[in-house]
Amino acid sequence: MKIRFPRTAMLGCVCLSFALQQASVQAFNSDFGEMTHEKNSLYTSICVYQSGTVATLQFGRRQEDTVQSQVDLAKPRVHMLEYSEMTFSSLLYNSEPKRLLVLGLGGGVIPREMRHYFPTLEIDVAEIDEAILPIATKYFGFKTDEKLKVHEVDGRVFVKRQRKLNPVPKYDIIILDAFSGDYIPFHLMTKEFLEELKGLLSENGVVVANVFYTNQLFAAEFKTFLEVFGRCQAYYGVDSGNAMLVSLAPGIPLLTKEEAVSKAADVQKKVGLSFDLVRIAGMLNTEQKPNASVKVLTDDRAPVNQLKEKSVEPVKD
Repeated sequence: MKIRFPRTAMLGCVCLSFALQQASVQAFNSDFGEMTHEKNSLYTSICVYQSGTVATLQFGRRQEDTVQSQVDLAKPRVHMLEYSEMTFSSLLYNSEPKRLLVLGLGGGVIPREMRHYFPTLEIDVAEIDEAILPIATKYFGFKTDEKLKVHEVDGRVFVKRQRKLNPVPKYDIIILDAFSGDYIPFHLMTKEFLEELKGLLSENGVVVANVFYTNQLFAAEFKTFLEVFGRCQAYYGVDSGNAMLVSLAPGIPLLTKEEAVSKAADVQKKVGLSFDLVRIAGMLNTEQKPNASVKVLTDDRAPVNQLKEKSVEPVKD
């Protein structure tokens, strides 16, 4: 749900902080517009900004805090943030999903848009912060339905519970988009967690993780996904520092950039996407290789804070 903008401006935002809920919100203007809602949850501090028809969700009130979600309520099919379009790279590997799991709700853009394009898709969303769903519903146009359910529980706990069901539910697409503070909670990045997650993947399933490619943590994340799933491909954002790590079930082949672009054109026509999936396919970096000097992230060793503060240059395709 989180995005960094090295080159683009933002119009609105929802801000979260570690504190008790305040009774009222004073008018506050930023680059995102006027703050229309502020709530301090148990996990972070939530602020919603409004500029015309554009609402923005931000965790934190500082200008440098990153945006979680952004929606133009007058044009809901328009993706305001590059990363949400990038999650649709999953369709290049499975264009007919029957079941979707999303870890992290934010403004609800990803499950909302997946529901729009796939009306019969069964969607589960795991969101640990119970303050998020009412905000996504009131300010961002998100709605649940009989086949789109939000579970207010930690993502790893939800995965464990699903694996105990009989039969175990299998997902065709799993999207990891859970952020707390300024990065992904470390317990949702480790080898042990990904091995649990792998148990929920269908035989034609794909896992897409929203991460950043601008720090050394990216190399550790890539290596960890590769260790668990055996194959992983990276899509680098153009207008942001976001990247999608795409890991595949054994039955799905890796794509060349030419194959990705060709598939994107077919899916674009078949699904009727409102944005350019071919552009997203062009972000595939087939030169991404594991770094021998970094270690796999584990429950016992996940030095997230140290690695995410060290910037790196992206691998060029």
